[in-house]
Amino acid sequence: MGTRKQFSRALYEAYDAPAKEKLAEYLTSAGHEIADMKENYNVDIVSTKKDYTYFNEAEVKLAWKGDWPTDWKDIRIPERKGRLLAKYEGENGVLNFYIFRKDMKQAWRVKDTSLTEDRLREAHGRNILKGELFYHIPYTEAELINVA
Repeated sequence: MGTRKQFSRALYEAYDAPAKEKLAEYLTSAGHEIADMKENYNVDIVSTKKDYTYFNEAEVKLAWKGDWPTDWKDIRIPERKGRLLAKYEGENGVLNFYIFRKDMKQAWRVKDTSLTEDRLREAHGRNILKGELFYHIPYTEAELINVA
C-alpha cells in the first residue's frame, strides 16, 4: 500500500451524493433496477439487470472539464478502491467503476478486470501526494458514456 491522501469531508459532501444520483439515473436508463444505494462504505450502488448483479462505484475527476484531453492516456483510479476488487471477487456479478467529469455529463466506465497489480503505480499531479498509488487504465480500454 502506498501513501494515501487524507479523506476530505468537504469533497465527499460536495460530490458523493450528486455522483451517485447521476449514476443511478444512468443505470436506470440502461435497464438496471436499483437494488441498494444505502451508504455502507462498500460500492455506491448495487443494481440488477437480467440475471446479473452489478456493483457500481462512482468517482468524480475534478480536473476533467470538457472533452477528455488527448494527452491524458490513462484513467487513474485510486489504489484504495482495490479493496472492492477483493470484496466482490467471485460474486455472480460485475463490478464497474464510473469516473465522472466534473460537470457529470460524461463518465468513463472501467471494468474491474482492468484494475490489475501491474497497473498500480505512483501518479504525479498537484493534488497527489508523493508515493500515492493509482491504477493506470488506458482510456482505450474504457467506455465513454454520455450521462447528461
